[in-house]
Amino acid sequence: MIDELNIFDLADNRLQIQERLNRRLFVRGRTLQRESYVSHVPDRYSAKYQKYLAGGGSFGKHLVEKFIAGNRYNNSGDLSRFFFLSLACDQLLKEGIRGDAAELGVYRGNTGIFLAKLAEQTGGKAYLFDTYEGFPEQDLNGIDSNKEFEFDDTSVASVKSLIASDSAVYVKGYFPESIKGNLPDHSTFCLVHIDCDLYFPCKAALEYFYPRIVPGGFLIMHDYSSLYWDGIERAVDEFLKDKSESVIPVPDKSGTVAIRKSKASR
Repeated sequence: MIDELNIFDLADNRLQIQERLNRRLFVRGRTLQRESYVSHVPDRYSAKYQKYLAGGGSFGKHLVEKFIAGNRYNNSGDLSRFFFLSLACDQLLKEGIRGDAAELGVYRGNTGIFLAKLAEQTGGKAYLFDTYEGFPEQDLNGIDSNKEFEFDDTSVASVKSLIASDSAVYVKGYFPESIKGNLPDHSTFCLVHIDCDLYFPCKAALEYFYPRIVPGGFLIMHDYSSLYWDGIERAVDEFLKDKSESVIPVPDKSGTVAIRKSKASR
């Protein structure tokens, strides 16, 4: 009888998978029967992890504890998101696409770790925008008038402690007003992550960051397909209606979508 099943152990020991599934398994207090499905860790972060690290890899399972730490929305069940962000950063580094990184909606810093790590590799900065005090009241109207105040259980100090990177710049305030004086006018971005949940800040972020993303850069928007944060879906659909790129769905918990900036865009 196995007391606990570790997702990374499973991926690292592929030959043992069927044997383990033929028995009853306990995963975080829940029983899995032999017919249960298992989601594999991407090969580069499991079976080929040593080759990945030897080649200079910086992402993958050694960051998972920071991705989970202190997040009451159960990031431990959203490893699809974790690995997507890792793969996106790896691809930018592989292709030599450079620029700063930015995130709107930092909360406790669990995804900001990717941006900071990427910035360390590229020599850029990771600009982490948030009120660090929860939703701004003025944004809880229109399509988001039915939403409640959330995400106030954070602070710049706690996020800084988790991320622990000299490449991170913590920008506290209401976006987009918080840009002024905190972001150089000439900044360009290879990765922008929008996780602000509401229509008005998402719209403002798309308008500001999209023209500043370098060709081949990633624009990643969380919660688009969730059917809960309707403002995000509306803001993204409206903005991309006349753009050359279309969203690519990511099968994580809350329906991330992403685009890569067209190399033909100006």
